[in-house]
Amino acid sequence: MMQINVGDHTSSQSASGWIAVPPKHREMMRWARSKAVWIAANKPAANVYFRSLKHGRSLSQIVADRNVWINFIVDASNYGWGETPGLEVAMSTRSFREGRWQLLASLCHELAHTNGADEDVPGGKQAEEAVLHCGMGYASEKSSGKDDTFSPYSPAISG
Repeated sequence: MMQINVGDHTSSQSASGWIAVPPKHREMMRWARSKAVWIAANKPAANVYFRSLKHGRSLSQIVADRNVWINFIVDASNYGWGETPGLEVAMSTRSFREGRWQLLASLCHELAHTNGADEDVPGGKQAEEAVLHCGMGYASEKSSGKDDTFSPYSPAISG
């Protein structure tokens, strides 16, 4: 299963302020990871969508991969929800502050990046569309471009 950095991993991005998930955030991070695993097992559309991305892996394959690490971003100036290079993701304070469902949506978004989402289209919307396919948004948001503030998906998010 993908791993949460609890101090047992040194991120390749540690010079950029990526560290272990702080103890006060670990329970919420474990919840988000378990929900991502549940989505992979119970939402077929998520696996279909993830397989359509550049690297062709299903969400089930990604969440089962022990080489995928979840870290925490220390840099308070990072106003995004997370970052991803390669098989490492980092969740920001903002993701935790906005609640469990936003953290889960951000994790799914970042996992899509580990699978090649938006690699060829900087500023694209493939990673955010993964949130829809994971069941956390409405197709009407995508088609209308209007955000429903009660869902974690946002048609305005790119990259």
